Order: sequence, then structure tokens, then C-alpha cells
Amino acid sequence: MNTVKYCIGGLTLPQHEGISLGPRHPSSAGLIALAVDVDGDHIVRADVTSGYGHRGAEKLFEVRDYRSMIMLGDRHDWLSAFSGELSLTLTLENSMRLQAPPRAVILRTLLAEMARIHSHLSFLGYLAPTGGVHERLWGVIERIRNRFLAWTGNRVHPMLNRVGGLATDAPTGWLDTLDELLDDVARLSADLRAVLDRTTRFTGLALLDRADCLGHGLTGPVARAAGFDPDRRADGYLAYGAVFRPVHARTSGDAAARLGVLVDEVGTSVDMVRVAMSLAAHTPGEVNIKLSRRLRVPEGEHATDIEAPWGLASCLMNSRGGQTPWRVALRTPSFANVSALGKALEGAHTAQIPDVVASLGYSIGDLDK
Repeated sequence: MNTVKYCIGGLTLPQHEGISLGPRHPSSAGLIALAVDVDGDHIVRADVTSGYGHRGAEKLFEVRDYRSMIMLGDRHDWLSAFSGELSLTLTLENSMRLQAPPRAVILRTLLAEMARIHSHLSFLGYLAPTGGVHERLWGVIERIRNRFLAWTGNRVHPMLNRVGGLATDAPTGWLDTLDELLDDVARLSADLRAVLDRTTRFTGLALLDRADCLGHGLTGPVARAAGFDPDRRADGYLAYGAVFRPVHARTSGDAAARLGVLVDEVGTSVDMVRVAMSLAAHTPGEVNIKLSRRLRVPEGEHATDIEAPWGLASCLMNSRGGQTPWRVALRTPSFANVSALGKALEGAHTAQIPDVVASLGYSIGDLDK
């Protein structure tokens, strides 16, 4: 038995063999390392190391006031920046017993699902590394970014959430521009389903069952692929009570099932955005609450869970009643996914490492918090 060292991402380490999932895959933005025990090319055991891009965000929260700390959340998972903002903002609002205006709640739901589509498509690009579907996929991703640009002036980091609502309402006509884009996303989802159905390379690979989900804290698409569905949206936070569309959960727990759930969730997110658009059209009004410049959060511990694209994202905030938090801790789905990567790799061949990693998505900001 031999030990082989690999590094995955756009960076390299000495004495490690580099593995790339493609220049556009989200894993290219950072680095994780694998120490793999192999028998021939058969993986017997895999040890995963992350943290090379550690940013110390949880310590930085402690020296930010409650408004400016939202910016750090926005930069946490840059594939779904709006979700990062939302986790912190909802924790602050819940701690202060604030309720954002109805229109803001609907628009937040819409934007969270747009961010989910953006994140899922970024990972699903692995299914179509070249060709027409590949170009269409990245064209759609760019159009989603441009929709955020038209609203906020920023393609990737919208910084729209504020304590008590949103920074601004959607520009006049902005919602109407989504119809054609959503049609294209729905067609793209169907094409990705066809690509996945035409291959068996992911079938039976990297099995993770319900017990693995519970043991590693796996939620989101990974859990739904194993017949375990703790979808936070089903509880009806934000406007999900009116717009939520569940995805068909699978039970095989392999890489094919996980990628299949991602494809299906692109379609259900399209449906939810359409319902939210209709609700927003019939819900006028303000999108924020005017608050004092200096916010004080009630003393004690305050926690909120949301359903980020890869699963449960939690914020635990400890306040001593001042203008900055005493402690903020984040529970991230990327960290849970990578914690299960070693288990998922057992039994695979070394040539299948990219396929396994592609089915357990993570972003470096969300992982190396």
C-alpha cells in the first residue's frame, strides 16, 4: 500500500500532484489537499486537509459593528453571496424582534433562489466542460450576474441586505427582465439532465447514506440524494410558505444522485422565482425600516438557520449588549461536505477523484471561514 498526495484547486503544494476540475469550476479558486492510501489505483483511505485560504472571518466579525459585518457575510460564499448576507441579517433581525416589510421579504426570497441557481450552475458546469451546453451554461451565469449588476452595481457581491430589509427596491422594469432568462435556465436544466442521463460514470460512485449524513452534518442536495431531506425552506421562513417547491429526493446516495438533485433544484428554483415575481408585482410598499445609526443587539445568544445552496447555513451570535458582537460562529455546508470527502473517496479509483469532488460541492470562502 502506498500514500499519494494530491492538491485540488488553482494553487499547488510541494510534493503534491495537482488535480483540476477545470479552470471555471469553483474548486479552482482555492486549495484542499488529499493524502490518499492506495492499493494499486484503488483508494483505501483518504485524509483531507483544508484551511489554506483561511480568512479569519469569525474573528473579524468581533471588530465590526452590526451593519458593516454583513459585508463579511457577503464575501463568505461568493457563489451565493446573497445567502451569506441573509444568514447574518436574519440573525440580527430575529434577535431584535424586527420584521422586514412584506415586499422586502418576497424580494429576499426571489434573490436567494437566484443565488441558488447561480451556485448550482457553477458546479454543474463540470458535466459539460466543452461544447454548446457549456457555452450556454456560462452565458446564463453571466446573465444572472448582470441582473445583479443592474440592481446593485455589482455582479457577484450584491450587498443588498440591510437590518430591517433591503438597501433599495428593484429598479423599474427589473423583474420583467427575468422572464426570458428563466426560460433559458429551464431549458438548460433539461439539457443538463440529458447529459447526466447519457453517462454512467457517476452511478454507484462515492456512496453516502443517511447515517453518513447524520454523522458528518450533511444537508442540502447531498442529504436529499440519500433520502434525507431536512430542507429548511419547508419550514416557511421568508416567503417560502407561499413559494416553496420541493425537489424529488433520491435514495441511492451516489454521485449521480447528488448531481441529479442539483439539476432538479435549478428547475424548482425557477418555479419559485416565478411565483415570487408574481407576489412582488402585487405587493407594493417600502423595502426597509428606518433604524437608528447605532444598533444594539439584546444581550444573549441568538441563532438562525437558512437553506443555502449546499445545505444548512447557521449563524450563532453572542451579544453583550454593545454595538459589536462578542462572538459570531458560522456553520457552513461547505465544511460539512469536505468533512465527508474522505469517506466518499473510499473505494474509488484515483482517476475518479475529480468526479467525487464534483459531487460534493464547496467554495473556499465558505470552507476556510
